[in-house]
Amino acid sequence: MGCTNSNLFSPYTEQEVDAEVARVTPGLPVAELMNGGIIKLEGANGFFNPNSLLDPSWLKGKMTAEEYWQAIDYINKCTAHTHVGLSKIYSTSERPMRENLKAQAGMAAVQQLNERFKSVRFTYQQTSENMQLNTAANPDPTLRYMQRGQAPIANAAVTVLYILVK
Repeated sequence: MGCTNSNLFSPYTEQEVDAEVARVTPGLPVAELMNGGIIKLEGANGFFNPNSLLDPSWLKGKMTAEEYWQAIDYINKCTAHTHVGLSKIYSTSERPMRENLKAQAGMAAVQQLNERFKSVRFTYQQTSENMQLNTAANPDPTLRYMQRGQAPIANAAVTVLYILVK
């Protein structure tokens, strides 16, 4: 008798996407300070590492380290919640629509943050670059099903968040 996981065919819940974000984001790159005092944070598919600030002094007292963490977490949640209610299994033709939903949510979150923090300017940028993520520890049954017999590597589009502290 074959084994079917009904969870594969159910829509994403808020709890599932929040758990996935919490699992994936700590492994994403950390922030780096560029010339001109701009903080650059690379992410994957619109998600960023909220624990990425190496030196709180980069924020020049215009934002606390906790506010930074909350801001990055806010972008991640807005981006992730675009998938709540959507099917876990979908055709490749649906991928551009889903990526567009995430990008729009990320940009809207950044706009909200820019309105809240007047002395800090966030800029959200999608790139055409890709990065590889190791998915070996991912317990998601959908991902495991889709990657059966393959290396536990997923490609992700690089998204960059620039933070200018005025």
